[in-house]
Amino acid sequence: AFGSREKLPHPSVSRSEGAMVNSGKNYPIELGWAFLLVVGYLVRVAFVSIRLPGAIGILLVGFAFSHFMQEDILENRNDLQRFAFLLVLLNAGFEVSIRRLRPAILLISLFPGVVEMAGIAGLAMLTHDVGIREGLVLGCVLFPLGEGLVIPKMNEFKAAYPDHALPRVTLTWAPLEATLALSLFSFLSSVSSSLTEGQLSPVLLVAEVVVRFVATVAAGGFVGAGAGWVLSHTSKITFRKKRIFTGSAVEAFLLVLGLGFGGFGLAKVVPNGFAPGSMLFDSDLFVIAVGSSFSDVADPIVLHNVEGFLAGIWVFGSIILFSMLGSRTEVQVFEHFPQILPFMLVGVACRFLGLCVAVPLAQRFGKHSHFAPKKMLLEILFLFLCSLPRATLQGALGAQPVQENFFSHLGEQGKAWRQFIGQGARLYIITFSILGSLLLEFLGPKLLLATADKTRRAMPPIDEEHASCAPSQIGSPFLMEETPVSPTAGDRSLLSNGAAAATSPLSAEEVSMTVAGEEDAPAGDTEWEKQENNWGTFLAESGGERGLDSAHAVEPCNLHRAETM
Repeated sequence: AFGSREKLPHPSVSRSEGAMVNSGKNYPIELGWAFLLVVGYLVRVAFVSIRLPGAIGILLVGFAFSHFMQEDILENRNDLQRFAFLLVLLNAGFEVSIRRLRPAILLISLFPGVVEMAGIAGLAMLTHDVGIREGLVLGCVLFPLGEGLVIPKMNEFKAAYPDHALPRVTLTWAPLEATLALSLFSFLSSVSSSLTEGQLSPVLLVAEVVVRFVATVAAGGFVGAGAGWVLSHTSKITFRKKRIFTGSAVEAFLLVLGLGFGGFGLAKVVPNGFAPGSMLFDSDLFVIAVGSSFSDVADPIVLHNVEGFLAGIWVFGSIILFSMLGSRTEVQVFEHFPQILPFMLVGVACRFLGLCVAVPLAQRFGKHSHFAPKKMLLEILFLFLCSLPRATLQGALGAQPVQENFFSHLGEQGKAWRQFIGQGARLYIITFSILGSLLLEFLGPKLLLATADKTRRAMPPIDEEHASCAPSQIGSPFLMEETPVSPTAGDRSLLSNGAAAATSPLSAEEVSMTVAGEEDAPAGDTEWEKQENNWGTFLAESGGERGLDSAHAVEPCNLHRAETM
């Protein structure tokens, strides 16, 4: 979808459009990369150590770098951000298993976010005199929760309160909402491009969108499933009785990453015949489809190893994403806070309203007849707190309208709206990544205790400085991990305490979940299924502990992706 839009020529774009902050400095590019990687990582570690999101620290590093940015890095800033964005897309695909979805989990994962997006879009149309497309693009950028901030915290809560279902529900919901936001944004960008060029009637536009969606999902699914099967059966693929593939983890990761790049680029060159410049595939959705189908077909061990390598490269990718975003930020962005504040208030109000509707309905999907209103309200408050941290997708999507010249047919109004979207994304990151993380940090445990079965006792909270691997935690592609099935994974682990050699062997029950991909919850979890309002049964019916595919359950170590977001 992005490939059909006119690119912004670098020299001619004003500073306010975000393409240039200062003219690039002429010094060796290696020094520029050294500053970004070393200083960015150290500042990130410092912020995480005081329980603040590492993304804020990297944003500040990027802002400082903007005043002496190396000229080659400045010139290729958009391409660098696009590379980091592709990693976000690939991860979103890994997190979603389509065949495991259930109506209840779809409702709790998607409905509140859609309500928030609609509320933001409606306010934009009422107060800023923009069309529905422009309002929906703003809403799509601002509404998604910070998956990279929320998932690690839920892992910690799940270890501290192993019988409580709410952290498990959130671990199900977070990746689905991220995928929804990316898919909607991709669709809106396609519509914006087609209407901007004015080459299609409404009927042909609908037909083009349908054809593009079906073709993208089919082609991306075929590529991902094929890669998953091949990489899971490398020992059977021979030529003259010699293995063609080595079967190593790095081989699998490089091939999957390469296919993601290939799909992203292919979507920009294959026309669909509806109009000149109109493409058959959607680049964003293609990468998500590759990741999702690969995770469905690939052997769990192969998938686990690929996710581990993605965790490593994301440390680098997150520094690129947020430092480049910070380099586009000016102090004057805070002058726009009064204009963004109404969108923040309306958005969180709509989110809370959506949860108040979705939670009771989701429980009724599970055929539960008993409800405790007070306890349900506390559970809704917990889920509401989980929706507040924002960072990753605001950073990935906020710069796209400027980079891809959205709404160019609107002239100066379109230019102003592109700037407004970028400013809103940056203010959301600064405000919600800090405020949302702190609220979840301090109020989350209290709400979990208030909604837990009184007969249970919570385990002590995890010591983030000394914890290595916890069997009760759920895996994530942005977690640096060690596992007995990947002897080399520990060598690449970036644990902050240096305890890379510490592992925690899988129990027989966990092995059966990981290898066999059983959908039923283990016997040890029957107690949380008996909670008064039956969140456990809802989760089990929605596809397992991760809500998607229990075959993904692994043993993550302590380096959370939140530390880079």
